[in-house]
Amino acid sequence: MSRVVNIFLLVSAGLYAVLWFGGVVSSALWDEAPDGTGWAAPTFLYLASIIVLVRVKGRNRLLFSAIGLYGFVAEVIGESTGFPFGDYSYSDALGPALLDVPIALASAWIVVTAFAVNVLQKAGVQRTWWIVAGPCVMVMIDLILEPVATGPMDGWSWQASDGYYGVPITNFFGWFIVSLPIFGVLAMGRYSDRGGAIVSSSVIVFFLLIALINLLWWPLIITTFSLVAYLSWRRLRSRSITNRNSGDQPNQIRHSPTTQDLDLSNK
Repeated sequence: MSRVVNIFLLVSAGLYAVLWFGGVVSSALWDEAPDGTGWAAPTFLYLASIIVLVRVKGRNRLLFSAIGLYGFVAEVIGESTGFPFGDYSYSDALGPALLDVPIALASAWIVVTAFAVNVLQKAGVQRTWWIVAGPCVMVMIDLILEPVATGPMDGWSWQASDGYYGVPITNFFGWFIVSLPIFGVLAMGRYSDRGGAIVSSSVIVFFLLIALINLLWWPLIITTFSLVAYLSWRRLRSRSITNRNSGDQPNQIRHSPTTQDLDLSNK
């Protein structure tokens, strides 16, 4: 990367870190965000997505930008029609909106997708399975994010009050459906870029800390379960690869010269 890009990335990462720590501290100290900090939440997401876009390779910047736009359009359709997520509406906590949907939602889709695709790559999931595994990871992420986003953050609200922390089950089916084309395209394009892993992971950790501060236990339980499943999968996959490599090696048997061999060599 050029010097200008490096400086831009460094400044963006510094501002992002300030907002990250500031968000955790303010959530621990106050029930509501202090007055005059309404700009912080959307800026936090803007910066996270910018860092992701800078860290991925050139052609993948366009791809992730398209994913952000696609996710934003899905949110516009969802907010206006109730399909496929359910009936919900956004507050002004996530900043300026277009068609009643905060622009920061495009950034959110970029960051969440970057995290999910890095999970698939680290887990060694074959790309032929991404179209199914990817949406499953996205749903697991949403199970972590939703209680915080609709609770302490007050980013949006649902008309239904039942389900998971007041979130209807249709929302998670919606996430799965909307994510299918994303991971279908990533799989067919043989995506192999691991850029943005750190910043996207830090966003998930941020939400987990807010969940912990507010005693939202199910996101923490789901994360623990997911982490155990991930580590178990990595261990089984590593063992399978080791066994396969051992089976592929030819058996080398030490050959001791026989009497017949010695007789032939003396002729």
